[in-house]
Amino acid sequence: MSVPVFDCHCDTATHALEKGEILRRNKMQLDLERLAAYAPAGQVFAICAVDDPDPVAFADRSIAFFLRQIEKNSDIAKLCLNFQDIVAAENDGKIAALISIEGAEQISDIDSAYDHGVRIVHLTWNHDNLLCGAAMDGGTGLTNKGRQFVMRAQELGIMLDMSHISERGFWDTLEISTRPVIAGHSNSKAVCNVPRNLSDEQFAALVRRGGGAGINLYPEFLGLGRDIDAVFAHIDHFMSLGGERSVFLGCDLDGIEETPRGISGVQDLGKIYETLLRHNYSEQLVCDIFRNNILKVMEKAL
Repeated sequence: MSVPVFDCHCDTATHALEKGEILRRNKMQLDLERLAAYAPAGQVFAICAVDDPDPVAFADRSIAFFLRQIEKNSDIAKLCLNFQDIVAAENDGKIAALISIEGAEQISDIDSAYDHGVRIVHLTWNHDNLLCGAAMDGGTGLTNKGRQFVMRAQELGIMLDMSHISERGFWDTLEISTRPVIAGHSNSKAVCNVPRNLSDEQFAALVRRGGGAGINLYPEFLGLGRDIDAVFAHIDHFMSLGGERSVFLGCDLDGIEETPRGISGVQDLGKIYETLLRHNYSEQLVCDIFRNNILKVMEKAL
């Protein structure tokens, strides 16, 4: 059985740089060789250095490291700047690789970030900033600067990720958005009530706007038995809200200290695929969750 994977969030690039690792083969939760076992395969690589004393400089170094790594591994991976690049990478049998910035504190200029290959941006990480509030902090909405940032990002074709934004910021962003937005690594608050997860109302709004949510494997955000069955519970709840075309993967590998029982890294994602089939999800629906849904969003958002 050929399993497709297109995952919306990992922190592998940042932590590989910090640990002196490489992307092709490493001892982390994800590397290119293990990811390339899926067909087709795609991955959004997040840059997250918000807590660094100079986050902009660290992000610049991280992006440069990532670009060098993709160039060195051009036999199995391709940097993608638009939807057409993703299609081309898949047609060539290569991993479609995209850059995201997790926390806009790392961006000195949105146009410059776009020119350097950034195609997904989180307005904030775990702390309020000059653009908006964070889900784990004060909870303020978009500032005037934040509104300008959202509008310019969407003019450029940068997809916005709402996973860390405050609830007020979430609704403010949707109010002015002209393209679909996502919560690229967020689960259901109805299943596990933590600030980083989505309310039913938030998820339904993403569905209406043509966006969606990526399932996060962090056990603290899964709750229940903190295992593959908990992963299924979040997917199934979103399905009950009309999420057949709006749920995808946002595993957060190498951004989480622990993984659900039964999953140690990217090589185990097929276990989730098989679990969904055992719960009588059609193979087409499982393929949609694992790949097709996020690609349909990206086609409109990038």
